[in-house]
Amino acid sequence: MTVSRPIAALLVALMFATPTRAVRGQGPAKPTGEPASARSAIDAANTRFIDQFNKGDAAEAAKVYTSDAILMPPNGAPVKGQSAIAEFWTGGWKAGIRNVKLATTEFAVHGNYAHELGTYELEVHKPDGTVAGRDHGKYMVLWKRAPGGEWHWYRDIYNSSVAATPGK
Repeated sequence: MTVSRPIAALLVALMFATPTRAVRGQGPAKPTGEPASARSAIDAANTRFIDQFNKGDAAEAAKVYTSDAILMPPNGAPVKGQSAIAEFWTGGWKAGIRNVKLATTEFAVHGNYAHELGTYELEVHKPDGTVAGRDHGKYMVLWKRAPGGEWHWYRDIYNSSVAATPGK
């Protein structure tokens, strides 16, 4: 099923991350030069985001972000701060975003920061629970290590790989 341009834009605007950013059953991408402890912590944070979002608890899912995080959805203004990001993801859930899956394709640590590239998949459900459309795309997250050593999403950007339907 193809997704119309407005729905695709909404999907892309509402999707992120987030983020395991490992699709279940595929396992995480192989580490590329970062400490194993950082990768483990990040995989755990991604799993928390996916599990909480897929349960419908966007506010809890958004706790993976720093308090001063910025989410940069396509075709929209940046969303600044953990509270605003929680509202953004709550809107995504209300719009029917379900079954978010993420897969890390690249990851490296740079001191107190780390970058992650990956791909995502999601479904959009109608109010009756049937699937109205699907989306897939790519993302980049800049992680930041807190003074206590915890890793959080600091900057988050994504976009769809589904071609827009002309004229819609």
